[in-house]
Amino acid sequence: MKSIEVFISYHEKDEEFRQELEKHLASLRRQEVISSWHDRKIIPGQDIKGEIDQRLNQAGLILLLISPDFLDSDYHWTVEVTRALEQNAAKKTCVIPVLLRHVDWDVPRLKELLPLPKNRKPIKSWADRDEAFVEVVKGIREAIALLMAQLVENESTHQATTKAQEDLQYQVTTLINEADSLREGKNFEEAILKYKAAISLEPNSLYAHNGLGITLYNQGKLEEAIASYRQALNIDPNFAKAHNGLGNTLYDQGKLEKAIASYRQALKFDPSYAKAYYNLGNTLYDQGKVEEAIASYRQVLNIDPNYAKAHNNLGLALYAQKKLEEAIASYRQALKFDSNDVYAHCNLGIALSDQGKVEEAIASYRQALNIDPNFTKAHNNLGIALYNQGKIEEGIKEIEVAVTLEPNNTLFRDNLKLYQNQKQGS
Repeated sequence: MKSIEVFISYHEKDEEFRQELEKHLASLRRQEVISSWHDRKIIPGQDIKGEIDQRLNQAGLILLLISPDFLDSDYHWTVEVTRALEQNAAKKTCVIPVLLRHVDWDVPRLKELLPLPKNRKPIKSWADRDEAFVEVVKGIREAIALLMAQLVENESTHQATTKAQEDLQYQVTTLINEADSLREGKNFEEAILKYKAAISLEPNSLYAHNGLGITLYNQGKLEEAIASYRQALNIDPNFAKAHNGLGNTLYDQGKLEKAIASYRQALKFDPSYAKAYYNLGNTLYDQGKVEEAIASYRQVLNIDPNYAKAHNNLGLALYAQKKLEEAIASYRQALKFDSNDVYAHCNLGIALSDQGKVEEAIASYRQALNIDPNFTKAHNNLGIALYNQGKIEEGIKEIEVAVTLEPNNTLFRDNLKLYQNQKQGS
């Protein structure tokens, strides 16, 4: 019987742990029970993505080396972890998390797997790391024994079907990856064709249905997007990303209560989903539930303190409560993490203006216009601030620019008329 291929998924910052683990797996390799593979074995000239896909397809055992860096990596989560969990759910492979460092890995679907070491004590915290790795290898031996038994039982029928199944899965994965790239490049029609091709090959492909939903949403085809998200949730009712996407679509339809319910479902299944908290906060704010919105934005920032848009929107909610100092602090935090956020610059200008700090407000509006010269709200607000400073002609010209750029904006037109009349009357 051939050896079982072990795919080791890890973050580059955990290279030392990966090397130590492989040393402890040496006895299994020498007995030809396993062969191990990781991305450092890719040689120059090979198709990296294709090689990883192929190795994930043929792996009998996938080890996820869990650390804060690993969980924070979008690549590992969206490519290797996602694929591993799909393979595990389809009973095509065995997936084992190996706890390297202390981290909150209470993540839906991932937390359902039994980790090593069995006592759930991360390897880094053991006084003797060799002892920790021996415990891990013991657990891997047990898993290998079960896999070997299954292989013996199924070998006669497995050989006839495995190659066709692997080829099919490879085709599906390739189509989804191509569709994702096309969607990110805003080639929506081509992306839709790829997702639908994947679904025709694998009707229960969770990620194809979800990707199709995102693409249809980006096209403004909201009813079709909802149908795709619901199909994804029929396959996996716990899939947080589909609940979040469904919430966004319902929000755009003006169905705010239903959108809120979807965001809460996303958070039920993934309590660390910052984007869902952000979307929930925006929807609550639109409903006038400012305190609840603030609580949601603060949850976002507990998870991701660098989330610039959440800082800005927290500022808006605090401004609505007339907490100017707190609002200003939030806008400044937003700009700390994204200095090109024209809305944060403009909102900061408004709050500073309300405090009577006109020069600082003008500087904020000008900063917004340096980034986006066509930002009409900044032109309008800058014009008002300049006019109130006594720079009448300069102020009126700024408001005229706002009206020229957005001629149907009643507020801008009314402001221009007001200040032109005041100038004539003075």
